[in-house]
Amino acid sequence: MLTSKGCGARRQVLRDKFRDCDLLIISQPHHVYYLSGFLPTSSELVRWWGLNFLLIDKQGEVRLVVDNWGEAYADKAYVDYRTIWTWYDFSHPADDKYAAASQALSNVLGKHYSKCSKVACELSHLPVAALDALDSSEKVDLGPELQVMRRVKHEDEMACIRHAIDATAAGHLAVREILRPGLSEMDVYVEIQAAIANAACEPILMLGDFAGGKRTQVGGGPPTRNVLQEGDLIILDLFPVIRGYRADFTNTYCVGEPSQEQIDHLSILQRAMDVVEEALQPGVTGSEIYEACCAPIAEAGLGEAFFHHAGHGLGLGHPEAPFLVPNSKEVLQAGDVVTVEPGAYVDGFVGARIENNYLITEQSFERLSHHEIGL
Repeated sequence: MLTSKGCGARRQVLRDKFRDCDLLIISQPHHVYYLSGFLPTSSELVRWWGLNFLLIDKQGEVRLVVDNWGEAYADKAYVDYRTIWTWYDFSHPADDKYAAASQALSNVLGKHYSKCSKVACELSHLPVAALDALDSSEKVDLGPELQVMRRVKHEDEMACIRHAIDATAAGHLAVREILRPGLSEMDVYVEIQAAIANAACEPILMLGDFAGGKRTQVGGGPPTRNVLQEGDLIILDLFPVIRGYRADFTNTYCVGEPSQEQIDHLSILQRAMDVVEEALQPGVTGSEIYEACCAPIAEAGLGEAFFHHAGHGLGLGHPEAPFLVPNSKEVLQAGDVVTVEPGAYVDGFVGARIENNYLITEQSFERLSHHEIGL
């Protein structure tokens, strides 16, 4: 999990960027966690999505505002004060939760922060009605600054990402044990989810692509009842949410023995991955990485079969900056965690993708994912 030291350091950076503000209001769930450590278990994230708030005053004191269902998680957060408001208490009908959360925040602002003259908040996310309590205050947007901060990962964030990667690797290992003709994509999904949750030793939010057979030709998709046949390929792009952070790495597997055409197809993608690794370092732009990834695929006559990004940033969100796409001027920097994911999808033949995760270092990179790539 995130640490008190890490959350405190990030709050100080943000506080320093908005020194002239009397109050910072954090409302995006990712950012409440990023700055306080408040996080329900991954399987319960939806219950609190957009319904809790973090307030940081000029002295650096931190208040968490959350409903009564989140009180147990609030007790573990790294904050000075906790305001718990009652939503559903099993005694009375519950109000619309978004409206109730907005009113709760408005009440707290009116009670504790009504004299603030300048407030920084996430203007693209904060409930408008809650700002009525600060009607006379000047408002500035801190959302863009938080997005910039999130690119360079702190030590406690990397611990969460490494934990997610280690657990996700168990999902890829499980596939090699169970994959056979007659299984459906949904059967594979269930086995992978169980393997990752067991490896993580906690509930997870399982996300990913589980596309087999003809469905590989479009690049991916959620699991269906599609039954796998001998010789089918299946793209397994696994990106579960674990402790609020993501892993995201892919392999394409064959049900039974692969054909030489399938082996050759995957070897093109491996060549693209190798070329990207030769270029991957701080100071390189997203577009340069994209071009490096495209070149071997295009040389093999499959340029039009690679229709998505070459990769993206990874952390609390998916995808996030930096984006490895044709028009990206974003420059890779030490502390970025990125994916690299060459793919090629041919109508009437096959689709495949492989993917690794990397930490950009001061001079080069560290490959974070170590799953076996190959059919």
